[in-house]
Amino acid sequence: MSTSRVQPWPVPRLSRRYCMDQRLLLRGSNAIFHGRTKDISESGLGAIVAGELDTGDPLQLEFYLPGKLNIVKLMAEVRYHQGFQYGFQFLGMDNQQRDMLREAIIVLPLA
Repeated sequence: MSTSRVQPWPVPRLSRRYCMDQRLLLRGSNAIFHGRTKDISESGLGAIVAGELDTGDPLQLEFYLPGKLNIVKLMAEVRYHQGFQYGFQFLGMDNQQRDMLREAIIVLPLA
């Protein structure tokens, strides 16, 4: 019988993550990519993307939030990737965008 324990994430997260499965469109400087979100927080999101992006690449992310009819367009930066799994950090969000995001994701299950 194994007594191994799951080790905590070595770097504390800025915000809680919530499960969210939505289509995702990513617009780069000279290419468009498609993907699906896995999770979202107030500071970024995780996604599966069909394509190769480099860490540090700035992109415009387009997706729908639960309960919202309008598409959300946010600038983000690739923070990490492993295979087709990517982590993005939102850039330059104003208070109105942050409040809208917070209000929409609080009803989602924790990741």
